Amino acid sequence: MNNNDPQVSIIILNWNGWEDTLECLESLYAIDYENYNVIVVDNGSQDDSLEKIREYCQGNLKTESPFFKYNLHNKPINLIELDKDDVGKTEISARVSTKSPNLYLLKNDKNYGFADGNNIGIDFALNNLPTDYLMLLNNDTAVDTDLIGPLVKTAESDPKIGMVGPKIYSYDRPSEIQTVGFSIKWSRGEIVSIGHTEKDEGQYDKVTNVDCVSGCLMLIKKEVIQKMGKFLDHEYFLYYEDMDSCVRTRKLGYEIYVVPDSRIWHKTSSTSKKAAQTAGYYTSRNVFIFMKKYSQKNQYRSFLVYFFIYKLWYSIGLNTVYYRDLKAFIPILRGTREGLAWKK
Repeated sequence: MNNNDPQVSIIILNWNGWEDTLECLESLYAIDYENYNVIVVDNGSQDDSLEKIREYCQGNLKTESPFFKYNLHNKPINLIELDKDDVGKTEISARVSTKSPNLYLLKNDKNYGFADGNNIGIDFALNNLPTDYLMLLNNDTAVDTDLIGPLVKTAESDPKIGMVGPKIYSYDRPSEIQTVGFSIKWSRGEIVSIGHTEKDEGQYDKVTNVDCVSGCLMLIKKEVIQKMGKFLDHEYFLYYEDMDSCVRTRKLGYEIYVVPDSRIWHKTSSTSKKAAQTAGYYTSRNVFIFMKKYSQKNQYRSFLVYFFIYKLWYSIGLNTVYYRDLKAFIPILRGTREGLAWKK
């Protein structure tokens, strides 16, 4: 790659997860693409995230991974810290290094959720950095060295392509596919992961047009975001906001592709009772918001039948039995009630 390649701004959201974030950063600073900037948006972490990021950038905190060897030679990393209220008010050009990697750290005063946390990073990139593409990347990932090149090459090949994503593997089972995109079953309100849990035997090695790519990593053309305004809808807070942005991208007339030559490994979320209750509330609530916004009337009616005859009870049973949480039904029912009451 060379300096004539498009500029990519990579946005990573951190919330009380510095160990994952540092592993992700270390893998990013090893990629073979030159024109990129990395922005970490800290969503009001209450752990030692900020201090640990500082130590890592100074070269005083080593991170380990099964996917790379730690590189001390690219340290120190030039850390540019900005409070949320200072973004747009503080001149940053004098603080940018041309001799070492840069890391922009945006410090939010609270947890703004996945949607607005990433939106804050997107706004910063568009207003302060040379940017042709925005990449949203989960912090609990490790990336391949050939991450960006194949994505950009595909996106540049056709002006109708507005968004691309990689082949995503399971972190714990590196040859097992987590997803190669999603299809939407509107009659059931289901987002179906393509290739999920399949062993990779080359069956998904072609660039493929899909309904959606995972918010775990999505590369978006700048023009798409400029036409949308806010890229992620804060109404969701957590879950479905990435699918929503994919639907809006397609409604603007763009296509979405998965590029299998670009690869990442994604960790499975922790499954504590508290996390399960949070997921139960937001998934049951947000599926109604998503369907009310985009489905046709007959699709929405079919979804209601499917949800109340099967999906609702399956979710309650899974959370009650699997997580052994007799109160698991409460956040699911609360989310369902609020989703039903939601209006455009």
